[in-house]
Amino acid sequence: MASSTLIRWGGMAAVVAGVMLVVLDLLSLLVFGFGQRVGEGFVPLGLLIRSTIAPVAGALLLLGLIGLYARQSEAAGVPGLISFLVTFVGTVLAQSFTLADLLANLGWALFGVSCLRARVYPRVASTLLIIGAVGTVVASALPRGEPGSVLMYAVIGADIILNAAIAWLGFNLFAKTRG
Repeated sequence: MASSTLIRWGGMAAVVAGVMLVVLDLLSLLVFGFGQRVGEGFVPLGLLIRSTIAPVAGALLLLGLIGLYARQSEAAGVPGLISFLVTFVGTVLAQSFTLADLLANLGWALFGVSCLRARVYPRVASTLLIIGAVGTVVASALPRGEPGSVLMYAVIGADIILNAAIAWLGFNLFAKTRG
């Protein structure tokens, strides 16, 4: 199989991961976001769905990240490699350590900067990647309080922007790379 085909399918993995993560964010809004008590059976069902989808989305996200980086590796140079490594390690560690989310989001912001510098992906998608990653870090650093608070909506909104940008970059990679 040609490397361009593998890179292209890495783009599809990023699309699927981005969409799955947006769905999980919207599910979080539905289950936890309205500050009201939902049916006893609905919250455990939401947690079950989240615990099933999140690991699959995380694995696809890593495969997508590899494809996204491979496409721009020459143009991005050493700064692009560093941003890729920070993003990859942060994303892996975030599966187990909540504090590693900071590293993952820092990595995504740096990866967005390397995308802008390499000029391989659309500028708007790369800019949204940076905005989403930085917004998630800033909003997550502030105390959220109880479910339904404005800061909780800010975290989820920034995360939706980040994941939508990842899906957009992946779609661009999948659509423009030919085997």
